[in-house]
Amino acid sequence: GKTSAANHFPNSEGIAFHNGKLSFVSKTKKEMFTLDLDEETYEEERTGLKFRGKGSFKGQPDQTLDDLDSNYMYFTEEDGIGVGVYARHDKDGCYSTLFEDNGARKGDETVGTATSPDGTRLYVGFQGSGELFVVERKDKGRF
Repeated sequence: GKTSAANHFPNSEGIAFHNGKLSFVSKTKKEMFTLDLDEETYEEERTGLKFRGKGSFKGQPDQTLDDLDSNYMYFTEEDGIGVGVYARHDKDGCYSTLFEDNGARKGDETVGTATSPDGTRLYVGFQGSGELFVVERKDKGRF
């Protein structure tokens, strides 16, 4: 129940459902839990360990987004130094940076990821400053 949840996945946020699997993160443990509802199994993963390219995912995972037609799950981050938005590839579990603020919004957090109806735009906000960004891919592809 409630005590067990508080012990095993405290400060849970960012629930996403895709292909019969429910994923959520524990901010303080920096872990993602994926429940396979069809098979009645689960996996846990430390977020941001397998990283490809520049950037880092050292803060606490916050919100998640998993578009039904995408091969990626997207994460926002809460960190006292700098924050960003990151993508995790479904097949190999590697993380990569979409963008980071490099400390410009110290103490803020990225929140509220969503995609446009056609999937070509990713919307993300900064909670403290109230800014909203629209991100598009250079190749005009879907997120």
